[in-house]
Amino acid sequence: MSLASRFVLLSFFSYSLAWAQLPAAPPNPPSDDRYKAEILLIVAHPDDDSLAAPYLAKAIYEEHKHVSVIYGTRGNAGGNAVGNEQAASLGAVREIEGRRALASMGILDVWYLNGPDTPGQDVLHSLETWGHGASLEQVVRLVRLTRPEVILTWLPLYVAGENHDDHQAAGVLATEAFDLAGDPVAFPEQV
Repeated sequence: MSLASRFVLLSFFSYSLAWAQLPAAPPNPPSDDRYKAEILLIVAHPDDDSLAAPYLAKAIYEEHKHVSVIYGTRGNAGGNAVGNEQAASLGAVREIEGRRALASMGILDVWYLNGPDTPGQDVLHSLETWGHGASLEQVVRLVRLTRPEVILTWLPLYVAGENHDDHQAAGVLATEAFDLAGDPVAFPEQV
């Protein structure tokens, strides 16, 4: 047996022995039931939840469902007919108003992705300005945390009469996160 063959055989044996001695991976930590939500609403702006409010009210008050909400933006580019706030200060006001409104319905788990409000009709532009990869990682983390039975969101594509890029971006992120949340290879540091 040549020296090279012995080296390859010894390397393979050493690698196999080292692999066999690795400790077993620790089990995943148990789920945190404090954040379990039967319904997860993923929308773009703090006022988008109003479209689902009747359904959410029924689910909360009649069916005793726990609801959580993820917003893609704080709505800082929207109009302001009742005050002088604009841009970041308008976004802060809309966040406060949104949290208070949801809290009045018993919805306390509310997250914001920090995406800028991007008025337009190009979903790829919204995904780019939101930081698609980082936003997707956040949404996957929150889907894993809340373990929803239902995710409500905007359609991720153009529909007659509804082609706001941020709405579609929220739908894209929700759809992708739904697909990836159960995959331990996707964002493995979260698992």
